[in-house]
Amino acid sequence: MSDFLRRWHRDDADALAGIYVRADSDLLNNIPDDQSLAGAQAWLDEIWTAEEDGSAVAFAIVQEDSNSDTDRTAGRYMSEEAARVSTPVGNVMATAIDRRHSTAWISYWLDSNARGQGLAAAGLRSIVDHLHEALAVYRLELGYRVNNPASAAVAKSAGFIVEGRQRERLSYDGVRYDTEECARLVGDPRPQRRRLPILASETTSPDDGGGSESR
Repeated sequence: MSDFLRRWHRDDADALAGIYVRADSDLLNNIPDDQSLAGAQAWLDEIWTAEEDGSAVAFAIVQEDSNSDTDRTAGRYMSEEAARVSTPVGNVMATAIDRRHSTAWISYWLDSNARGQGLAAAGLRSIVDHLHEALAVYRLELGYRVNNPASAAVAKSAGFIVEGRQRERLSYDGVRYDTEECARLVGDPRPQRRRLPILASETTSPDDGGGSESR
């Protein structure tokens, strides 16, 4: 089985809603309040709109069907055909992309069934490379609760550096939590560790039934 990143497809709504159903407390803090199939489709629509206006980039973390005999393209980018037979298990994305200041906000999550395999860390390292190299975003930022060591470890593994703490920044179920704020710059050292290949430069369009177009 090969793991990789690709753009979210229109027919991923069912799989996304299934992830929502299985969500534990950590994942619930990172997904929309509406966890129905309609809510999953609405999230996909929001992502596509943000990608169209250049303010976001989102990749599904997927696992190839173990029964697939599709040949895979070696290297950092994967062919579109190889990425078709796959099941989303998570997400890595950049939002609030600001071209003037060349910054972006990074987030990531995994289905509880897919944890413990290093997928979030490998996916994060891949999108970091993509943002710095292909999109020329200079500064990437992210944050996590101080009582979430797993998320902290993922960020550190991708070369993010803690820049400070925000006191009682988040509120969940009436409890407020401090967060650590991290960033990495284009010139910061990049960890030489596993990365997930990304679907080669094509971008899936929400209106073409799963086809692709170049960007």
